[in-house]
Amino acid sequence: EAAAPAIKTGKVPSDKAYGWLKNGNTRFLKNNLRKDGQSIKDVRRVSKRQTPHAVVLSSSDSRIPPEIIFDQKLGEIFTVRTVGPDLDSSSIASIEFAVANLGANLIVVLGHNSSGAIKAAYTTLKGGDAGSPSLNYLVKNIRERIKSTATETPSAGYIAEAWANVHGISQELGEKSEIIKTAMKNGTLKIVEAMYNLETGKVEFK
Repeated sequence: EAAAPAIKTGKVPSDKAYGWLKNGNTRFLKNNLRKDGQSIKDVRRVSKRQTPHAVVLSSSDSRIPPEIIFDQKLGEIFTVRTVGPDLDSSSIASIEFAVANLGANLIVVLGHNSSGAIKAAYTTLKGGDAGSPSLNYLVKNIRERIKSTATETPSAGYIAEAWANVHGISQELGEKSEIIKTAMKNGTLKIVEAMYNLETGKVEFK
């Protein structure tokens, strides 16, 4: 039997990191953003090593930069961004690196309403071309996650479908990665599902 992968456990518990992100989004909504953590002194402070307290897997959408919507500064969160969001070997490896080598104890899978990728997956549920072989691969993955919950008419802003995609990704992370599976089994790592509202800026957690 293969040995369990070596995992570095960070100093910040998952619940504490979760609280920091929730509080950060509250500050963002109130336009009361932190002034610390982004000076040249901070650049030098984190230049030798990084110890992010959380990983955020989110859409690449230009309107949803995780560092801004969670009011986090240099070296605090490890972001992995893909259209959708989606999972492939590169994104899984990136998350594994943050968990096993950097000590992140929280993974946030962040979707958003009115997603073009979710809409493309929904409108091609019965087949169709998304525009290129790579885009077809992307929407195929998303289709697999949303098809069991898809109804004849999509939800407003494709929000239900976006939640289904986020939930599917959360499940897949534990199934496809031994590192993530082991860290969750050890009780150190937690995966949280979340949704960003493009109209309000609020992040809803599940």
